[in-house]
Amino acid sequence: MLDLLVAHLEAAHPVTHRRNGADVEPVGFEGATDRLPPALRQAPLAKASLLVQEDLILMRRDERGWRLAAGSLCFPSSWSLREKFGKPLQEIHEPVPGFGPGTRPAELINRMFDGLQGQAVERFNWSIQADDRLYHPLSNVERIDRATNRPSRFPDGDVNAHAFIRVERQTLRKLPVSRDILFTIRIHLDPLKLLANHPDRAALAASFTEQLLSLDQQQLDYKGLTADRDRLVEFLGVMARTP
Repeated sequence: MLDLLVAHLEAAHPVTHRRNGADVEPVGFEGATDRLPPALRQAPLAKASLLVQEDLILMRRDERGWRLAAGSLCFPSSWSLREKFGKPLQEIHEPVPGFGPGTRPAELINRMFDGLQGQAVERFNWSIQADDRLYHPLSNVERIDRATNRPSRFPDGDVNAHAFIRVERQTLRKLPVSRDILFTIRIHLDPLKLLANHPDRAALAASFTEQLLSLDQQQLDYKGLTADRDRLVEFLGVMARTP
């Protein structure tokens, strides 16, 4: 994994990453590996995590299926690496509506992982939060509490002031030697109100509204949007109609 990443950065990003002996380092962050605890300085995953903005997760196949074998997670999106570590995909996705153990979507994901080849697969995921923090962990207990009590993220009702849209760019790639799967997560975080400045704001607002309205009750509870979906839809509707 580290060798592939170093080769890619050296070839594709020579301005931001430069060779330093056997390693490649980000320009301006030379010697970052030396700041790691001694036990991690030669760990490939730890070294790789200092080269890119993405969080890095390694999935490994065993008799239980694909399990989370290692990870460097700095910016979790409503989950906990400690709670998910070592678990197979079905258990990792258990809180997701319709993706628990024994469901057809869970089986399809396992088959997709099995059939993955060398080319990276890309997907995107979104959520809404009420602040600009990249670090957004959530334990299972906190998730259950949120789904049960359904609190508003915007208690003063001001979506314009507090709503941020969080987009995860996720990639999956099967590594050529170990056959592990590298799962990468890159976070993009912007105030929702920035959509108002986009030339295609009407279409974007309409598309986002459609996605919000398509969520059933379980999905709303999972995303923590039960109390706020209607006010978000109203906010986007005003945005779409504003010249």
